[in-house]
Amino acid sequence: MTTEDSGSPGHYFESVKEYPENSGAKAERVESFPVLSATILAFKSWVFGDIFRGDCHIRSGARYTLFSDGSTHWVCDISSSSDDDAWIGFFRCFNALGTVLFDQGGYNFNIAEEDVVKRWDEFRGPDPRLARAFNEAEGLQFHCRC
Repeated sequence: MTTEDSGSPGHYFESVKEYPENSGAKAERVESFPVLSATILAFKSWVFGDIFRGDCHIRSGARYTLFSDGSTHWVCDISSSSDDDAWIGFFRCFNALGTVLFDQGGYNFNIAEEDVVKRWDEFRGPDPRLARAFNEAEGLQFHCRC
């Protein structure tokens, strides 16, 4: 797993980029710092290594970012060797003692084509429940199936 600094709470949109196929996972937390935007928000990011479930693959470098206002950004490159797969999952965030702070569910991406890498880029707006957990957030897992 790698750690990097990234994130901007600006405007996001869902996009799909296609590349040829040839081109519960746990992540490491990235240190947070303020990001200049219309407002200044602190953030914490976690970067995942490769995740495999069945025919599906999320490539190394997938990133989940939690902003201090409770908004989130999930971005990854995904593919499947089958044309009828979808990723379904939720994120579970922990504090330093391993206590669950929140589960954030409803993540679903229909891959729909075999052997094509697609970009899953999902931004979710402010959530007071996640904002309350921000200061304690230390660990993150992605519980998923395909």
